[in-house]
Amino acid sequence: MGHGKLRQRIAYATKVFHPQSMLALVTDTRHKPRVQTALVAQILLVVGLLRIRNFNALEPQWAEPWMQRALGLHPKNGKPCSADALSCSLQRMDDATTREACVQLVKKAERNKVFREGWFGAMRFVALDGWEPHRSHERQCPACLTRQVRVGDKTVTQYYHGYVVALLLEEKVDVVLDMEPVRSADIMCEHGEHNLLTAAKRLVPRLRETCGNLLDVLALDALYCNGPFFTLAEQHPFGVIAVAKKADNEPLKKALSSWGNQPPHKVVDDKEKRERLERWDVRELQTLSWYKGSIRVVRALAHNKDDATVATNWCFAVTGKATKLSAFQVACAGRARWHIENTAFYQFAHDWHFTHVFTHGGNALPSLLWIVFLAFNLLQLFLYRQLGGYGRERGKAPTRTACGSLTSSNDLARLLDPLAWNTS
Repeated sequence: MGHGKLRQRIAYATKVFHPQSMLALVTDTRHKPRVQTALVAQILLVVGLLRIRNFNALEPQWAEPWMQRALGLHPKNGKPCSADALSCSLQRMDDATTREACVQLVKKAERNKVFREGWFGAMRFVALDGWEPHRSHERQCPACLTRQVRVGDKTVTQYYHGYVVALLLEEKVDVVLDMEPVRSADIMCEHGEHNLLTAAKRLVPRLRETCGNLLDVLALDALYCNGPFFTLAEQHPFGVIAVAKKADNEPLKKALSSWGNQPPHKVVDDKEKRERLERWDVRELQTLSWYKGSIRVVRALAHNKDDATVATNWCFAVTGKATKLSAFQVACAGRARWHIENTAFYQFAHDWHFTHVFTHGGNALPSLLWIVFLAFNLLQLFLYRQLGGYGRERGKAPTRTACGSLTSSNDLARLLDPLAWNTS
């Protein structure tokens, strides 16, 4: 077999995590299908690993010997199915089973002690954020959300799908843990909450149920900085580090008042990031009627040493077990929430081509997302376990991850033997 990185990634995945057993969990509602659902899931995993931009681009490659070997098929069998068959299976696929495949991968990684050590204070952090894979002014399905937007001098209807994604934040590896779709009923619930906030409230209890004690702290943006969400997190129980933005809203208002014109409580020079970090800290604030616990507020002002005119101000509301962290650890973990934007969402859009609508209708999009998340997680775990000196260990690019190691489908052409999909 060849020595390309893609071959190494797939060989590592099949040996350590046995994705075949996970993909065997996937089911759909087709009656006596000619192409088995497990094979469809295998094909979709290869789509994710190769970052193929659409099904029509994949179809001409199916009959190639290297693709047959990648799927573990005999080269004389011809192409396994058509692009239409892929879409048909996806539209009828049970997205709960595709999610379970991804959950099983994370549990297997936990049993292998991949996440053995916490990042700060022996704690593990998970970022929650909203994501819209694609938008369209024409293409739609019954599950689409709608909104009115301005295009030039006209107001038109835009169709889109929204999700709240949970990404595990570690020092060297980020993996997708869970995802919750935004439903049409969430657009304006009875309390007038933001739709992403409503979806996140369904996701938080499920994270505790599926991940057990793996997770400790939620890293959140300013949308979730409110009493009801803090209360929900405490009930499950999670600590919270949430961005606090509005100076006229509690608890930030109280914190700013208590600090007044005080000089920084502590100043630290971060040589790795080439910045000077000034910090203010106040504890035991009880300013929210919908949250009975105390809140800690940390402010971090980061000055760029290369350009004295550049300074970034961060304020964080901290609850639960996260209050045990130092102010420096709070600032680092809170700023690391941006990994979900750079490591995950940016790559999904530019490397996994999710701005393109692969297929629409039924459970198609969430099912496809889960299988590509499986490919993404396998890649992340390979990089962390096998290539120890990648990514955040390389100087100024803290969210540099998989992009540099991705190769084209030419790497699969080096395969001389079928991949060992069958792990029985």
